[in-house]
Amino acid sequence: MNRYYNEQESWNAHLSKSKDFILKSAKDKNKGKVVVLGSGWLLDLPLDELSSQFEEVVLIDINHPKPVLHKIKKYSNVYAVNADITGGLIELFYSNRKKLKKENSLILPINQYQFHLPNDADFVISLNILCQLHIILIDYLKKIIASDSIDYSLLEKQIQESHLNILPKNKTCIITDIEEEIISPEDVLIGVNPLLHIKLPEGNFSEQWQWKFDNRMTYRDDAKTYFNTKAIDF
Repeated sequence: MNRYYNEQESWNAHLSKSKDFILKSAKDKNKGKVVVLGSGWLLDLPLDELSSQFEEVVLIDINHPKPVLHKIKKYSNVYAVNADITGGLIELFYSNRKKLKKENSLILPINQYQFHLPNDADFVISLNILCQLHIILIDYLKKIIASDSIDYSLLEKQIQESHLNILPKNKTCIITDIEEEIISPEDVLIGVNPLLHIKLPEGNFSEQWQWKFDNRMTYRDDAKTYFNTKAIDF
């Protein structure tokens, strides 16, 4: 939220495009239950419109900020659910931390872990979470496993594939950053880092835009950070 307050002018275009695409994707969906994966601070979610269009709106995240819980009280059909969208990998890694540290390797059945959506979901929104699901997990592993033997790119791919596989066809809107652009203070492109290790579906329709995430160089102290963002209805 602090970065948003500092970067409102740059962020607003991204937030507006995200909301517009979600509403465009929602048009042809059954209007029962909409499930939002990675609801966060609700900045990029058109909650008023979804609440009025759908019978029920379910916000799912690992932890909902108190201001968000306060905000949704005014909606009679909006509910917040705390859940690990990786399907339990956070608890798996934490509960096995001693074993992981002792063996200095990652030998866990991570392919067996998958989040289960509500069976009656009519519309599912994966809201800028696909490229972020692995970050906390991998940062934690790097702290407890003193080894370079883990193929972290493979782990990222497995986590991203697992998430993509749970999204139902013809009921899904996915918004995700796909690339990180590093921009010099003089506005020269320094490099591009891919953020996904999987192929996204073609979908029924899609849009792509640039999110000027950090112009003030508070994310990196030597460069600006922009994200190339893609939205897909599939």
